[in-house]
Amino acid sequence: MKVEECIVSVERRTFGGCMDLAFVFSREFAGPITRLWLICAVPSCALVWLTVSQATDMLIPSLMIFMFFSAIFNALLVACMGPQVFGVPISVRAAVKAWRHRFWSWLLLSFVTRFFQFISGFCLIVPSVFVTAYAGHMPEVLFLEQSKLNGVTARLSWLSGGGGYGRSLGRILGLLFYWSFLSFGLFVLMDVAATMVFNRPIFFAIMFEASRDGRDVFLGLTHDDPAFLTTIQLALWLPYPVIRLAWFFCYLDQRIRNECWDLQLQYRAEAARLEELA
Repeated sequence: MKVEECIVSVERRTFGGCMDLAFVFSREFAGPITRLWLICAVPSCALVWLTVSQATDMLIPSLMIFMFFSAIFNALLVACMGPQVFGVPISVRAAVKAWRHRFWSWLLLSFVTRFFQFISGFCLIVPSVFVTAYAGHMPEVLFLEQSKLNGVTARLSWLSGGGGYGRSLGRILGLLFYWSFLSFGLFVLMDVAATMVFNRPIFFAIMFEASRDGRDVFLGLTHDDPAFLTTIQLALWLPYPVIRLAWFFCYLDQRIRNECWDLQLQYRAEAARLEELA
């Protein structure tokens, strides 16, 4: 993969620029992204429905299911879209093959990353971004850069240098806010649609009808109701591809800044122009 063959302009981008590019890629490559999404989102939602239907107190296990399948989606998305960005067409089948080729390295690193995210996430969720800002680009390092297992940590530290960690921290907070906003809006939309079309309220109508035992009803819905937890799962999954693509382009921006790709291409263009003049 060569930087000069990159199908996006090699320039330093703001957070908004990375988001815009994520929406453009989601539109241009909707087919493979949708197939990857179905491979991960459908089993995740189905497993949540089945497990919640059979057990109680499933809020945390349902979140763990999402973390597991989203880690798979992260790897497949990077393995599919990463080479595509550098002008190397790749299929979903090839992405799955690349993931299987580095499965054990991915499994170990994903387990460590998700473990620290999960533990830190108990502190009102937000502290987990400190882990994600450092280790969030692990799939890019593993699948796009093809780093060896013992070199991934050093590569992540290098990406965090030069102000990269602070930049990543601010961007992951922005992505978390944007993702939460979209997921909440989608959840409200699905709740209202289920209530009006199927006469099957999921959350708000049930809470409005609960008068004295509102706390018990709330805990019952959020921990034991399969419809509520599955809808939450789907609301998290629907905007996730755009959010993850934006994070991927944040990785490209960090490499452009650290490795000066933009200056490198400018020097090459200027050298070619001088040769023509000579």
